[in-house]
Amino acid sequence: MWINSSSLLLGTNLKMNQTAAETGRFIIELAEVLPRSFGQYFIIPPFTSLAAAVRARDESELPVWIGAQNMHWEPSGAFTGEISAAMLTALGVDLALLGHAERRGLFHETDEDLQRKVQAALAAGLRVLLCIGETAGERANAVGLETVGRQLKIALNGIAADQAPMLQVAYEPVWSIGAGGTPATPDDIAPVATAIRGLLVSQFGDGGGAIPILYGGSVDPTNAGIFLQVPEITGLFVGRAAWTPPGFLAIVDSARDMSGRQS
Repeated sequence: MWINSSSLLLGTNLKMNQTAAETGRFIIELAEVLPRSFGQYFIIPPFTSLAAAVRARDESELPVWIGAQNMHWEPSGAFTGEISAAMLTALGVDLALLGHAERRGLFHETDEDLQRKVQAALAAGLRVLLCIGETAGERANAVGLETVGRQLKIALNGIAADQAPMLQVAYEPVWSIGAGGTPATPDDIAPVATAIRGLLVSQFGDGGGAIPILYGGSVDPTNAGIFLQVPEITGLFVGRAAWTPPGFLAIVDSARDMSGRQS
């Protein structure tokens, strides 16, 4: 396949790491080394770093979306510790990360919760990066595809075709993410990515064919280019390997080596 670098999405979730000053410096330093014409980058820092990240993005003019790691579906109310879509858009945030495996697993977010969050984010004008993926147990019991399909269909139920351009889907097999994850192979990923694309096209028509599908799970400079050879994968959602400017650049370089090359 040919990889179209202009449509490639590549970014990272910083999780509970970096202070506001550290995130601002991270983005400024990235702007000094990253190629400006290679795809679209995104950085998803902690809530406390969002304002600094937006400022650094604007000052550096780096083509990077700034994303939030979560949000509530209600516009306001008695939800201590939560953040609304309006609060995010007021900061200049571009994107909401929804459905990450840690939110589903550690904080017990349900598919129905995600459906409400996706609807609220899109209504507020935020892009959505929706994470889906099966656990090791679901994989072992041969229900991985069913799990991913259920997560996707419930989260996107009720979303109109004209909202499809604001959607991105990240396939992150739970058994592969984190420091102790087992790296997936292209053969593991390909049938899931194909199934995801089929469901998106079924719901959104031609628009579903254009929704980016990212892969995330133990991505590093040694395998980033390999994952981009998988049919339907048009981006990478990277973890700790991209938490420093040299690490992020190494991932980009791996992706660039594959860009424009026929596999």
